Amino acid sequence: MSSILNHMLKTGILLIFLFLASPLFAAEPEIVKLRENVYAFIGADGAANSGFIVTNEGVVVIDTQGPKELSLVLKKKIKEITQQPVIYVINTHYHGDHTFGNQYFKEAKEIISHENTKKNLVEKEKQHREQFKRFFNEKSLDEFELTLPTKTFANTLSMRVGSVSFELVYLGIGHTDGDIIVYLPTERLVFAGDLLYTGRLPWVQDGNIKNWQEALKKIEWFEADTYVPGHGKAADKKGLKKFRKYFDDLTDEVSKMKKQGKNLDEVIKTISLPRYKNWSKYSEWLGLNAKKVFEEMD
Repeated sequence: MSSILNHMLKTGILLIFLFLASPLFAAEPEIVKLRENVYAFIGADGAANSGFIVTNEGVVVIDTQGPKELSLVLKKKIKEITQQPVIYVINTHYHGDHTFGNQYFKEAKEIISHENTKKNLVEKEKQHREQFKRFFNEKSLDEFELTLPTKTFANTLSMRVGSVSFELVYLGIGHTDGDIIVYLPTERLVFAGDLLYTGRLPWVQDGNIKNWQEALKKIEWFEADTYVPGHGKAADKKGLKKFRKYFDDLTDEVSKMKKQGKNLDEVIKTISLPRYKNWSKYSEWLGLNAKKVFEEMD
């Protein structure tokens, strides 16, 4: 086993949170108005995204950020736009950069997620906290209180808040085993969580790439024009297909290398996908992504 693979394995406990932001405070998150009363909170430098929808009954927040500072920025930005209270929070999956801010939105009537998201938050709590602190800093979870979803579902959940309809849909294991999308049919918009990245290689260690590819195909079935990823800028259908094409190309290349007799160590060290070299985390994560595909093939 090469020194590169050894290093990857030894640092795995830290790497699980490298899908988060670049260093905190690198830049200010951006608020993007996508539709009337529908907003995306786009993390700086590829950090986690959130979203919020303002209705005449109150605000629905999608993902609450992780570090206290970013969660409070999100809350502040919402208040700058509306005086309506937050009445629902939706967590797209369990990773801390999307859920650890739940405690700052306790005024919500419900915090909603897939049942596996709540399960993971409970069963992986200790490891999850330690990994989070390793990435940010030892004080990043000062005053942190794990705040769990109060309502979960298995397959689908339909909601109507004011005049806005929401469809929460579980598409199977992808980025994690609890990913959901939030579909706004009238607005033709999907909040895809970390099932979708734009301009950035994905973090794949908690999921299953083969199933993830199928989930992305299913997302295309929804009648939508705009897709908000978990990390990166909002995309159109071309952006969604471009991300799925990355997995297709990655899988094809790993398969070809295996047929050439290359072992896992050789694949990790030598794989190259020049088409994606300008994507963030290309150098750092391409080998890890290839490793995941190789192991799934075995």
